[in-house]
Amino acid sequence: MSFRREKVCSLLQDIAASFISREFIAVPSILISVTGVKISSDLKKAKILVSIYPIEKEKEVLEVLKSRLSDLRNYVKSQIKMKFLPFFEIDIDEGEKSRQRVEELLKK
Repeated sequence: MSFRREKVCSLLQDIAASFISREFIAVPSILISVTGVKISSDLKKAKILVSIYPIEKEKEVLEVLKSRLSDLRNYVKSQIKMKFLPFFEIDIDEGEKSRQRVEELLKK
């Protein structure tokens, strides 16, 4: 990955985390972590990877996050200046879930 793509991913991760924490501050029983951002080589599509706890709330929280993608895009637009602002997707970070499962098995 090029330096520019890495920098954009890092910046988008910070901004997305800020947006999510600002929007979900009134829900103290749910923890949402932005674990990463994957961006296309042309910087026009970005997938935001999240981890949601408790797992039982994962599906409904993901639906809410997906319904707020236009708000996220507007928030990102207000935070950074880019020639082309990427279109966003939000998905569960399956790699993080696998890592947690392996860690849990190793503890046993």
